[in-house]
Amino acid sequence: MSSALARAALFVVPALLVAGCAAPPAGEAALARALAANAAHQLHAPAVMDSLLAAERGLSTARRVGLWARRFLADPDSEYRFGLAPGGYAAEGLLAGDHRPDCVSLLYRATELARAADHRDALRLALATRFAGAAADSAVDAAGRVDYDRPEHLDYSLDMIRAGHWGQDVTATLSGARPDSAGSARYAPGSFQYIPAGVLDPRQLREGDVVWLVLNPAHAAARRLREEHGLVIGHIGLIIEEKGRILLVHAASSGLEGVYEGGRVVSVPLDLYLERVDRFAGVVVTRFTD
Repeated sequence: MSSALARAALFVVPALLVAGCAAPPAGEAALARALAANAAHQLHAPAVMDSLLAAERGLSTARRVGLWARRFLADPDSEYRFGLAPGGYAAEGLLAGDHRPDCVSLLYRATELARAADHRDALRLALATRFAGAAADSAVDAAGRVDYDRPEHLDYSLDMIRAGHWGQDVTATLSGARPDSAGSARYAPGSFQYIPAGVLDPRQLREGDVVWLVLNPAHAAARRLREEHGLVIGHIGLIIEEKGRILLVHAASSGLEGVYEGGRVVSVPLDLYLERVDRFAGVVVTRFTD
């Protein structure tokens, strides 16, 4: 495990399952425990979730990701809560802390729901990916909670990107992509490609894309996260398109002056966000193609 500070910098989902690999079914008893523990923390009542999922079953995964991103954006009870903070999804051992998201739990839930047949299936998928390789019966305790300190839960977003389970890395196919020359304590320079903020063409992004914001080595605090804790990704968001504008939907811990107050799930033009927030040097983009 990395240090507590590194984990506090960014939780990431496990990446042991690669695209195309069948997820092992969660044990029914374990799933029942998880369902009971998470029932009060889901965005909508189970019947509503199931109705929405059934109605959208014929849509592409990317389109469904966009629809769930919009639903989290519209949640009147949305309140940013870092996963490790008291009441956060990780601190509480939840799979569905929907009204108190951080950037990772927003990613978890929007993409899990986009691929699920019903609300039960979304939690089954969560167990199979967030704790890849762990038997469901051992991943879910008697109270229906999960432990994010388990070794199956990985700490680094770049490992997850490489697995392909959260969409195909299409960064290299987009204009302006170049190797990351700074590296980190974990990753050698040139280990991955990203698109610098100054050359990114938002028009090449699509609804349902996942954007992984790359820590800027020229920013002192971001550089420390690279050098001391090995991180290269500092934030995650989802893309929606409104009237031809590419918007970033993300769980914002703080505000962006003149744009939003923060403390909840918000949207902002992606190019504006990258222009205003110098902590990030650019983006890696993953895309669901089914």
